[in-house]
Amino acid sequence: MAASAVITGLVAASGLISTIIQAADTAERNKRACKNLASRVKMIAELLPQVQDPEAMRPLAGLGDALTEAHELVQSCQGKGRPYRLFAAGRQADRFREVQGRIDSLLILFPVISYIGLARRLDGMGSVSESDSDGAEVFTLAEITAATKNFGVVLGKGDSGTVYKGKLHDGREVAVKRFRHGLRRAEATFGTELAILHPVSHEHIVRLLGSCAEDEQRMLVYEYVDNGTLRDQLNNNATPVATSWKARVGVLLGVARAIYHLHCRAIPLLIHCNVTSSNILLDRSWTPRLSGFGASVWRAPDVESQAVDIVQTYGYADPEYSSTGHLKPATDLYSLGVVMLEVLTGNQPVVAVWEGTKTLVSWALPPIEAGQLGDVLDRRPATEPTPRQRQALQLVAITASSCLRLQGDNRPAIPDVVANLEKAFATMCLVD
Repeated sequence: MAASAVITGLVAASGLISTIIQAADTAERNKRACKNLASRVKMIAELLPQVQDPEAMRPLAGLGDALTEAHELVQSCQGKGRPYRLFAAGRQADRFREVQGRIDSLLILFPVISYIGLARRLDGMGSVSESDSDGAEVFTLAEITAATKNFGVVLGKGDSGTVYKGKLHDGREVAVKRFRHGLRRAEATFGTELAILHPVSHEHIVRLLGSCAEDEQRMLVYEYVDNGTLRDQLNNNATPVATSWKARVGVLLGVARAIYHLHCRAIPLLIHCNVTSSNILLDRSWTPRLSGFGASVWRAPDVESQAVDIVQTYGYADPEYSSTGHLKPATDLYSLGVVMLEVLTGNQPVVAVWEGTKTLVSWALPPIEAGQLGDVLDRRPATEPTPRQRQALQLVAITASSCLRLQGDNRPAIPDVVANLEKAFATMCLVD
């Protein structure tokens, strides 16, 4: 479909958005389904203004039809005595699920669409280093090659690419993620992370400085975070994180605040989808920075779950998502619960036992829930915690246990997790 036709369709469809929202508020039947549908439509209203490039809009060609169907659905639910004019009563729930699924599939496209538009702007900027309209810097391949000394210092490697240390001409130290050429998943991860992280700003979230999209190279440039990952620090017996309970609980609190920002404050709202100790970076003052946004998903407010295909990291996988394929913010809570166990025990998310290996959850959670935290507690910070330390660690353990409940709806909301960790940290700061 021509870009002009897509734009015309979107302009016409956007006029339905306010009508759908108003109709959902006055629906007499299927009120919950109508409100869920309206919340998805509100999300589209927030995201559409961010898509400026006509060519980037092509994947949204089906949005007009989806909104038209949504409008018909909520209109059919008006009036207590009014008969169903469009759909038989028995099919109404199925139609709601079908239309919600179509809108969800379009919502998931927005990170990629934003990336397409941004990448087209970058490609059109030539070889001059500058900033795009939102302040993200655009780097040339020559600048990145010089900054990294021809990609000489490797900070880490992952499935999608390699991270290198660099220093820009103005003296700023950076971390450059160079995505693997030709790997389809890597290209998608680059687009998702650029589109999602580009507008996010929070003290506990790694800062994206800019990108390079020259020829077939795809790279993201971040602020350099000095002290590596939380996993690195837990593996090193001599670091402040390994030797201090206060530092460990402080890291958990910072990460929880980052997730709270994503779930409750970011515009649009986000689910991280890959909260792991390897995606938690620590700066020179040991302040945590959440990273690894390549699998993240934008979500509509007040929507209980989304049918999204994500790849979970072994040891952190949410069992509810694994069985249903429906993503919730609670999925991040499960992964955070695993990180809490790592901090409490010092162990990896998969532990070696005499019969082979176990997940950390299956190894550590039973004694914790039996009131035997001391059986799995890491001894490096203190052979025997003080009474106040033990009180704080018990609260962390209880919070971890609640985050690891099998059903997402039974897990706490992130504000409650933040409140518990704030209380634990404040207790840890008191002198016995």
